[in-house]
Amino acid sequence: MADLMAFIWFSMLLTTAYSQTQKQEVPDSPVKNLTIDMKTMKLRWTNVENVNKINCSATVLSKFIYTVSAKGNSCKLPAFHTWCQGVDFVIEGFAGKRISETLHVLRRGKEGTTKENLSCQVHDANFMDCKWTVRETPGDLQYQFFYSKSANAFVDSECPKYKTDSEGRHVGCHFSNLSVFNDSIPYHFLVNGTSNGREVQCNDEYISLNSIEIFKPPNITINNTAPNCIIQWQKPKSLFNSEFEYELQIQKVSDKTILEMNSIKGKTKIDCRNIDGRHTVKIRTKKLYDEYWSEWSEPQKLGDEVRNDNLLSVLMLPLLGIAFIMLLVLGYLCKRYYVIQKIFPPVPHIKDQVSDSFHKYIEVVWEGNKILPEQCKIEEIQVIEKKSNCP
Repeated sequence: MADLMAFIWFSMLLTTAYSQTQKQEVPDSPVKNLTIDMKTMKLRWTNVENVNKINCSATVLSKFIYTVSAKGNSCKLPAFHTWCQGVDFVIEGFAGKRISETLHVLRRGKEGTTKENLSCQVHDANFMDCKWTVRETPGDLQYQFFYSKSANAFVDSECPKYKTDSEGRHVGCHFSNLSVFNDSIPYHFLVNGTSNGREVQCNDEYISLNSIEIFKPPNITINNTAPNCIIQWQKPKSLFNSEFEYELQIQKVSDKTILEMNSIKGKTKIDCRNIDGRHTVKIRTKKLYDEYWSEWSEPQKLGDEVRNDNLLSVLMLPLLGIAFIMLLVLGYLCKRYYVIQKIFPPVPHIKDQVSDSFHKYIEVVWEGNKILPEQCKIEEIQVIEKKSNCP
């Protein structure tokens, strides 16, 4: 049923384009039957005369998109442009003179019925959700969503599972299997609809799934078993084999100071042995060279508060070591420079009359019987009283 609806829509598009082309053909043109094959994405024509150096170009909303060279009577179209806005395909060549023919693919639907807002997101490696918004909402408005199963191709299949609003209107499409999207080249997505039997303006985009993939932040695991401390996480699951960049934030609990903000490429773990005290750790990720980061993970606890008694025991050993070294140095200085004698002078003692007076005598050289005057001491004797022994 979905492929049938897609086929009907393609037929309507090509019929309009073909009818418009028939009206624009020049009777004496050397190029006839200019058409487009949406399955092979080729622009084809018939040469009535010999035409050389043919180029094909595409213009959307008067904006030049690309030009390619023809091979025989056809051009392979890159197709990386919208179709719903209308496209002009022009072939130019030389057949004795310059020739130019245009194929007009008209804008579809009533202008102003939808916003140009079709977006998709890939998540959890296996799922994709697309959504669109509606500017005007008639009661019978209904939308259909189409996508291409091949890269660089026109849409060929309808949404496998629609999301609806309270009125049963299709407002989104969910994909639970992305196995058909195995290329990083853009795929074609298109949404159109009808209201009161009239077609509303469609929207379409060529989107690379590699550019719309979003990721959840990795889960952090902390192994803090002394003497080791490792913070590690797992690489996110991706639809493609992508390389990732991580941003790790380590914040101190006490004063909310951000201790570290590391940008890590390729690795999935870091050493945290040099982090003391209580902290929190959180992480976010993105594809390498991408612009947009994931959300931050929930903060995880890292370490404990340093207690005062633990701090004293930690400081005691180095303090004892410093004191011991100071004692060794002091002992060496005392022995080397007799500091003890200067710091601690001899204690005074009682004078010994015999031993102390002995050192007062002066030793002289004996020369015969010569005696110096100063060596002869004269003692004066004073008679106080005479006492007779006789009765």
